[in-house]
Amino acid sequence: MTSAWVLEHEELRCQVVWRDHQLYWRINHPHAPGGQTLPAPVSDLTERGQPIQWTKLIAVETDEANGAPRLTVTLEDNNGRLRLVRCFELFAGHAFARTWGAVERTDADADAPLIDGAAILHMAVERPITLLHVEQFSWPYHKDFFSQRQIPLTPNIIAHELRMGSFPAHYTAPTSCAWVALRRGAPDVDPETPGSGPGLVVGVEFNGKSRLHAWATDDAAMIESRIDELAHLLQPGQPFEIPAFFVGCYEGDWDEAGYVTQRFAEAYVHPPMPDERYPWVQYNSWKYGQEIDEAQQLAVLERCAELGIEVAVLDLGWARTIGDWRPNPVKFPRGLRPIAERAHELGMKFGVHVAIAQMAPDAPAAIEHPDWLAFGGNDYYGAGAICLGHRPCQEWLIESLVRLVSEEQLDYIIQDGEDVVKRCLRTDHTHAPGDSNYANSTMGLDRVIQAVRQAHPHLVWENCEDGGCMLTYRMARLYHTSITVDNIATYATRQGIYGASFPFSPRYSVRYFEDEPTPYTLRSAIFGGPLILMQRIGDYNAQQMADAKAAIAQYKHLRTIIRGGKVIHLLPPRHNVEHHGRGWDAIQAVTPDQTRSVVMVYRALGGPDERTIRPRGLRPDAAYTVRYADAGVTVVRSAEDIQTHGVRVALGELGSEVIELEIAPTSQ
Repeated sequence: MTSAWVLEHEELRCQVVWRDHQLYWRINHPHAPGGQTLPAPVSDLTERGQPIQWTKLIAVETDEANGAPRLTVTLEDNNGRLRLVRCFELFAGHAFARTWGAVERTDADADAPLIDGAAILHMAVERPITLLHVEQFSWPYHKDFFSQRQIPLTPNIIAHELRMGSFPAHYTAPTSCAWVALRRGAPDVDPETPGSGPGLVVGVEFNGKSRLHAWATDDAAMIESRIDELAHLLQPGQPFEIPAFFVGCYEGDWDEAGYVTQRFAEAYVHPPMPDERYPWVQYNSWKYGQEIDEAQQLAVLERCAELGIEVAVLDLGWARTIGDWRPNPVKFPRGLRPIAERAHELGMKFGVHVAIAQMAPDAPAAIEHPDWLAFGGNDYYGAGAICLGHRPCQEWLIESLVRLVSEEQLDYIIQDGEDVVKRCLRTDHTHAPGDSNYANSTMGLDRVIQAVRQAHPHLVWENCEDGGCMLTYRMARLYHTSITVDNIATYATRQGIYGASFPFSPRYSVRYFEDEPTPYTLRSAIFGGPLILMQRIGDYNAQQMADAKAAIAQYKHLRTIIRGGKVIHLLPPRHNVEHHGRGWDAIQAVTPDQTRSVVMVYRALGGPDERTIRPRGLRPDAAYTVRYADAGVTVVRSAEDIQTHGVRVALGELGSEVIELEIAPTSQ
């Protein structure tokens, strides 16, 4: 028996077919390679190692959401014990389709079914195809952070494996952002002359650990993503959530792939921008260490206000201990309210750092409930690991955070820690042994963040998982921003910005700025998301204050161009050696209407004294006023001339330049 349904909106067509006891889907669009994807399963699950056969059609519902059609298909297995609900939706104004699902029990009296295999996605497209992915941060892996990898999918070659999700930063193998782009044709040879063609982008909405495999046959290129270490006992009334993924179509280069992803995600995935100023300039107390107190930080707030900082955050050291989320009574005898109130009086927001899945052995909850720990030992600054998949522990954490936000008047939380999706093999927790990957992510971390956000809708969340991990679209659905590269160096910061701005909007590239403030180091941190100063700013001298003020003013001026603009990747920073890096790198942003653009150019160590940079993405047949911030040059040139002959930049080592382009009045 075969049944088929079709969703159509604008130029995108999605076909869903139930046949041979499985559910398949495909999409058609002029920008997809070959005009379409090939049929691929979306019901690939196993129970105790055996594929589940979906033999009975229960219901089909169609409605409208996001200004476009949505389809829900409900199936049952051959024993009538399991029910699959699979949803598909399209989106107005975006050539994207998204699908997700859930499996639930129909018989509460039988033994609990064990779901031990689940594909997040399958997809197949016509060859020839190149796949682009971007790596995540890692402490021990090679030091060229957020590297971009182009992989031609060639027949008869072993499948490429991409690890995605919350692999911790101490993991020694490479891991990737939960996004890939496919494009018809061969890889680019030179970043200055990118290739172009029809393509697809894919984003995975799962914070746990997953693996995507990509390979090719003589006929097609394939990708498949599966959840790691799954052993989920399905309980009555508690559906197993199949992670969502989305697929979008585009025509162009890798920058266009990133741009269509970001516009879709800003419209339908990310939390709304917290206010019209976002992303903010922030202060973080990290460089003061854990020796922070009320008087010290109240004094720092005055400096923050003088600099134009918009958010002040207390990092590690404000709490009684890790896992006891109350202010330290010695350091903060009146709690955090005096600091929060003064920050608010000065027009700033106020927040704290929380190592959300950690607990020190002297924390009251650890003493009272030692069984809450997934394991003890020094997992993070002397603290062990709590299991967010264990329901009592999860409920305690939600209650603690909801109370903390209310009592201390918080506007902001940095979620940090060593791999928040813990591996827990305990047999006395509410999750099944061996199911901690799913339990600690979908059933644990995600639900904690959702519950606290529901209780405090104003609260802004920053993901700092291990300094730049868990770069998924589930994270980006729950959090307002994310770190990319931890506070390690200026050049590495630029690498994080450059790579992460392919899959993620610029606001998801927090910069932890800890180097000594100079015009060069400050400027290296002002493209993208929140700019966070982590120095002892109370100790800034007059020159550092002046340099920081100038950089903050420039950041605020440029963020209106960058936050919603198309990011153009001109020259990648690829040589992270000797701490400072080598050679030239450049990145650009262009507003959607192409009336304004900014090009950030940097020279690390070595390389020539001058370099021609070729901006892209300008309005054809228009003229632009070109202004060099430091060289003091202002000229009017045609877009064709700029893009063909480039802009010439002269820099010394560890130098930078900002070039603004604005469409000339005669071209408007």
